[in-house]
Amino acid sequence: MKNFKQIALIAFAIFSTQFYAQTKTGAVTYEMEMPENEQMAQMGSNTIKISFNEKSTATQMDMMGGMVSMKTITADKNNTKDTRMLMEMMGKKYEVTGEAEGFGNSDIGSLKDAEAITYDKKDTKEILGYKCYKATVKMTDGKSGLFYITEAIATQSKATDKMKLAGFPLEIMVGEGEGKVILKATAFEKTVSEKTFVIPEGYKKVTQEELQQELGGF
Repeated sequence: MKNFKQIALIAFAIFSTQFYAQTKTGAVTYEMEMPENEQMAQMGSNTIKISFNEKSTATQMDMMGGMVSMKTITADKNNTKDTRMLMEMMGKKYEVTGEAEGFGNSDIGSLKDAEAITYDKKDTKEILGYKCYKATVKMTDGKSGLFYITEAIATQSKATDKMKLAGFPLEIMVGEGEGKVILKATAFEKTVSEKTFVIPEGYKKVTQEELQQELGGF
């Protein structure tokens, strides 16, 4: 559970800044790497897909080559407390009830503690056909996050964010050492099915504590 929870916490916390385009619908898929963490590397490939429309958002993470799937659905972006978390693992389906404190409330990658943002428009790269340039976000604790953003896709931030990036991030690098995380966008879709934001049936409702007991030491 320790390794799984570490990946989940980092991934969802990175997107706690609500990097969703202001276009009506869309979806961006990222590949996630932790190059300095051997245990995470042994768990196989990890992908994260962020889907959004004008009202709703959904984040899906597939780990261990798809053996583990985790998804959060926010039917109303203005009411994030009603976010639902779903998990499929070892042939079982779970819906985590209560606030997902261990998975989404970390400050990793969030802009609510941002102290300064600097842009380097000379440092550019093309990602998925979009021209991107570098943005460095310095936090109040002295740590920094590196983003490659495109102004071709607009962003909106949470009310708790002190600052706002000038564009949508298609590459993200945060953390250091074994906690270093790199996310690279591999696909951007301009349409998304409404079913993406519907809470499915057939999931066993459990608290985080009950989930940990069922999964044991995974």
